[in-house]
Amino acid sequence: MISIACIVLILVSAHFLLSATQHIVLITGLGGSLIGVISLGVASASPELFTAISGLRQKATGLSLGTLIGSNITNPLVAIGGGALISTYWVPRPLIYWDLPMETITAALLLLYLIRTKGKLGKGGGVYLIVLYLIYLFVRIFYFSVD
Repeated sequence: MISIACIVLILVSAHFLLSATQHIVLITGLGGSLIGVISLGVASASPELFTAISGLRQKATGLSLGTLIGSNITNPLVAIGGGALISTYWVPRPLIYWDLPMETITAALLLLYLIRTKGKLGKGGGVYLIVLYLIYLFVRIFYFSVD
């Protein structure tokens, strides 16, 4: 019963979040993909972030990182694939020419960093990743803001 209530709550919340996001797109004139990448991306990443932090605090680093990596593989593939199963849609140009290449390059750089450090990710690596995210946001906002 609680599971059904949670699913209903998620569906209702998603409807309101989507409506609010569409309103922001209309008011600002920015592209829907930019607003989605920033607002919905942060909102959907929050559970994984809190799970990862909790796992790190409890010294369960494998669970923590597995949650992050797993969600970053599952979310785009299942969401995009599921959406395409329901209805054909066109992927906005900023996603093709900036978001996906940046995601690929960032993953490759992270992989090289982890190989170089023999899998150790400390504060320096954390700063590096956050700086990459800020660069991504800066370029996305100033050069790819309209779909």
